[in-house]
Amino acid sequence: MTHSSTQSRTLILANNNRSVSSLSILSFPITAAARGSAALWRARGIARPSAVRGFDLDLDRRRRGDSISSSTGGGAGAWPRARRRSGCSSSPGVRLLSILRRAASMGSVGGDTTRLSYPPARRDDSVVDSYHGVHITDPYRWLEDPDSEETKEFVASQSELAESLLAGCADRDNIRREVTRLFDHPRHSAPFRRGDKYFYFHNSGLQAQSVLYVQDSLDGEAEVLLDPNTLSKDGTVALSTYSVSKDGKYIAYGLSESGSDWVTIHVMNIADKQPFSDKLSWVKFSSISWTHDGKGFLYGRYPAPREADLDAGTETNINLNHEIYYHVMGSDQSEDILCWKDPGHPKYSFGASVTEDGKYIILGIYEGCDPVNKLYYCEISTLPQGIEGFKETKEMLPFVKLIDNFDAQYQVVANDGNEFTFLTNRNAPKNKLVRVDIKKPELWTDILPENERDVLESADAVNDKRPCNWCNLAYAIPEMKIFREISVPGFDRTNFEVKQIFVNSKDGTKIPMFVMSKKDIELDGSHPTLLYGYGGFNISLTPSFSVSRIVLCKNMGFVVCIANIRGGGEYGEEWHKAGALAMKQNCFDDFIASAELLISAGYTSSRQLCIEGGSNGGLLIAACVNQRPDLFGCALAHVGVMDMLRFHKFTIGHAWTTDYGCSDKEEEFHWLIKYGVSVISNNKHAVICVSIITH
Repeated sequence: MTHSSTQSRTLILANNNRSVSSLSILSFPITAAARGSAALWRARGIARPSAVRGFDLDLDRRRRGDSISSSTGGGAGAWPRARRRSGCSSSPGVRLLSILRRAASMGSVGGDTTRLSYPPARRDDSVVDSYHGVHITDPYRWLEDPDSEETKEFVASQSELAESLLAGCADRDNIRREVTRLFDHPRHSAPFRRGDKYFYFHNSGLQAQSVLYVQDSLDGEAEVLLDPNTLSKDGTVALSTYSVSKDGKYIAYGLSESGSDWVTIHVMNIADKQPFSDKLSWVKFSSISWTHDGKGFLYGRYPAPREADLDAGTETNINLNHEIYYHVMGSDQSEDILCWKDPGHPKYSFGASVTEDGKYIILGIYEGCDPVNKLYYCEISTLPQGIEGFKETKEMLPFVKLIDNFDAQYQVVANDGNEFTFLTNRNAPKNKLVRVDIKKPELWTDILPENERDVLESADAVNDKRPCNWCNLAYAIPEMKIFREISVPGFDRTNFEVKQIFVNSKDGTKIPMFVMSKKDIELDGSHPTLLYGYGGFNISLTPSFSVSRIVLCKNMGFVVCIANIRGGGEYGEEWHKAGALAMKQNCFDDFIASAELLISAGYTSSRQLCIEGGSNGGLLIAACVNQRPDLFGCALAHVGVMDMLRFHKFTIGHAWTTDYGCSDKEEEFHWLIKYGVSVISNNKHAVICVSIITH
């Protein structure tokens, strides 16, 4: 059978091309033609993004580069993590707040449809795919080419439409002034030590990117080491990853442009702050780990595409055949030493790091975004000529297989010689700490058993002593002293309240939700409300401070909520699995139930309820809008995974099949088609939908 136009694979979305930010407003009667007018775009880099926490209201923080991947050695993580950066030349936080204000002023989506003239899009019904006997029309396949003039023109027209509508927000200038005022305060990161030097990040207030400083002591005079703001006029070149050598003499750092996942690695001499000629390209989702002799570092990269002139900023080819290389400082990338590859498994990804004592290289092997990995090790002292000796032999490093299956996650916490401590979820969905002598791998010992109630989120080695102390901050606060204090002008926390409530989902599962508002608001259904969610890839959403949230609550009277729906990691791996693959509908049910409670409890009404999510959360928003269009007055879907039948064919999308499934498999196709392609046929109007593509 051929699906009708009501089921063609086009979902509400907006997009941009490279550094051109695009906001799209979709508000029109749903007809067969109108369904096809929505743009289809590829979201990239969802692979276990710790930066999902950056997809909160504080979009300005994401642009400023305050969340940066640090590669400081010691263990292989569950997935090489990437940070997003906005390519917007103006403040996305101001845009977000303007959107919410504009939506509130419109009152209802349907009542304002005559004001919009949505950009036309060419429909090509000749593009039909067959999935296990089911024929699916894909009339906007041409939008998969980001470099075509037709795509660029469509994107530009969406931006023009969005900006014309947002220009009608009477409070936009006031919002801009207030956000600017609150952001204009100094911010510091915690310092870390390498060799005899200390390093930390600092933002004077309104800098587009935070600046890396170096000092000889915690009280010594700090000097600028690396200022990304000097690398571009619009502040969109970001420091995506970095690693300082063990002796504190060199720093290898990765720069990304306009929010791209692609990173170029450079090396600098810290003493004179002069860069070397080293330049490493085609790097994505990679850590950097120095060997302790300071001669070079390990990193991961993909093979360069055959098209010599291909631009990494727009390239959407599937990322396959990840490889680990060792770069000797001062040499050309073409001379880098191949340490590991697995051509038999082109979709595998790898992460390599040197242990804190410098004796071992740990190799993590990942087949997707699930919290499972293989783990191999190589003892550096057993290499007669070091890693450099493998340059001539063309052989890979002789890794020993410690864990050679994908049954659980293993993260190195520390090692004392041959004795390694791991954080693992093996037979422990909420995680535990185990210890093993890697030369005697048959005996594993639990040193911190799984807690029945709480999830062990992370563990770090803090010194060379064996005693292990831990403190539950929910019940006891250890003695601490202020090192540096960050003060936001005009912010008084006593004017606000944050509480956690629980929602009964469709199947009776209790879903936690954080609610922030002004103190003692009257629950009369009158408050504009923003509900944020993610629900995927074992990522936990926890409360964090945001200037934009403060402006929403203080100046615009919003209630701001975070729903900890299934699919995340809030209650461990079982909670994650309950919202993945065949159980993905639980995510949408949980989010919809959260919205219904906010209305029934008197916080808001459906006309004043806005929902927001990014990346996997963008998928969440699109699915909920399709399933319950009556429930929301506004929707913001940032970099959403919208094409559930073809996402695995582009960039790193194949890694996401561990959470979603893959349309190539018949059973999984039927999971995906239930929420991934259809638009509810009785929709009277589409909700306002905005998507800010930043990579």
